Amino acid sequence: MSLGSILSSSDSEERWVNRIGQYFEKEVTIHNVPISVFNVSKAIKAVKPEVYIPQVIAFGPYHHMQPELYQMEKYKLAAIKSSLRPEQILNFQELVIDKMKELEPVIRACYHKYLDHDGYALAWIVAVDGLFLLDILRGYGHVMYSQRRNLTRDAVLCRDVIVLENQIPVILLKEIRKNLQLNSMHDDDDLELFLMLRGFCQIHSPLKLARISNTSSYTSCLHLLDLMYFLIVNHQVTPTRPQEQVLGLEKTDGRTDAEQHQSEEDTNDLILNVGEIVEMGMHLGIGKKVLKPIKVIQEMPWEKISNLLGLKMGNEHDKDNHPIVEEITIPSVSHLSKFAGVKFIHTVGGIGDTKFVHEGATLYLPIITLNANSEVLLRNLVAYEVALSNSTGKLAQYVDFMCGIVDTAEDAQLLREKGIIKGDLNNQEIADLFNGMNRMSAKARNKTVDEINEYYNERPMVKGYTFIKKRIFASWRILTLSSTILLLLLFILNSFCEVYGCSQFFGSSS
Repeated sequence: MSLGSILSSSDSEERWVNRIGQYFEKEVTIHNVPISVFNVSKAIKAVKPEVYIPQVIAFGPYHHMQPELYQMEKYKLAAIKSSLRPEQILNFQELVIDKMKELEPVIRACYHKYLDHDGYALAWIVAVDGLFLLDILRGYGHVMYSQRRNLTRDAVLCRDVIVLENQIPVILLKEIRKNLQLNSMHDDDDLELFLMLRGFCQIHSPLKLARISNTSSYTSCLHLLDLMYFLIVNHQVTPTRPQEQVLGLEKTDGRTDAEQHQSEEDTNDLILNVGEIVEMGMHLGIGKKVLKPIKVIQEMPWEKISNLLGLKMGNEHDKDNHPIVEEITIPSVSHLSKFAGVKFIHTVGGIGDTKFVHEGATLYLPIITLNANSEVLLRNLVAYEVALSNSTGKLAQYVDFMCGIVDTAEDAQLLREKGIIKGDLNNQEIADLFNGMNRMSAKARNKTVDEINEYYNERPMVKGYTFIKKRIFASWRILTLSSTILLLLLFILNSFCEVYGCSQFFGSSS
């Protein structure tokens, strides 16, 4: 076998040749069976591969035969046998396996990756794993929401259920239920199944779900993750606004992440220092005496001065460096709050209701509940969206937006206080979750990003920082130190004036 082949042995090659030959001769055509279970690409898996693969139990052919997961096979079979009647167990081959074998072309059509299994092996895999999944979902059907909360205790099992590569197509679950007559006599088979699927989504979704009255919307879903994705992206109170087909990405200047982070911390200190210096100056009554020299300093030919001193200007970065895409360009929650006075309010809607209202400087965000499995679920939902050819990228846009505004535990705490973030994760875990997410909104960007950036960049304190960063970027550490010393001197002067009075020097203080 050649290195990297999709086939594992010469027997597999023979099966592949026979199968291709049979399909070619019989002109097998599968209608209305879309590919729905995608294998996650290496590019997406590169950042954190473990969140895209099952850890304990496999559902479906992608991971069924892996040694580290196969040890759960006895557990699956025991659970299945306990849910079946004796006559169903006795006639299982005839009732289920033979029927699933007849659907082999349909099964293969559902999966994106080539399946290196013969027909009967594939039938057994789908039957066993499908029945085990149905046994899990049965508890999410007609019981009340408060009772279903107890079903979240097995977090590891639920984690593996939501992995994209672990999905079992609904068309196969319906076939298993029909063959074993698992549906209630007084209920429609499809409706009962989709109530169970929606019940699972209701419990485990980090975002609020749409209320769909039309049952055809449920019955057209492809698998569990597809239904959750559909209910998340279609939950919206306000009408959808037009999207800008421009991806807002931040280009780096060749520095490492650590260097950029340190630069941001020091320049933020500089912003705070400048703001306090201005306030202290106004308190001392310096006022225009300070602002006039600042204006003179701003109008000085800094580019020529920097060239004479050998300083590197902010607009002279090496143009040969290839930009590295990291995240959307947007300030963090704490920066928006401190430097621009932005307020945060949770909305009862969904991700499509994220909006920034310029009047009142208010950012509306949907409520998100983050628990142990939330990162796995969000990553797999976005990976599924990326794989869909007709998706709008709404969920990836929202996730990227949250990754952009949540940088630290302080950001998470601010959103928690506003009721936007809920759940069991602590503030640092929330920050780590969003900082570790890879950016995947490659189709479009919500206009909210532009509106926030425009508002933020017009704030006086931010404009002052932008001027300093643009003119004398290389000397920000000196400026930070100088501003700190100046602020200290002003504090000393203020203390002196409070004791002895300085009105003869600066005029009356306020």
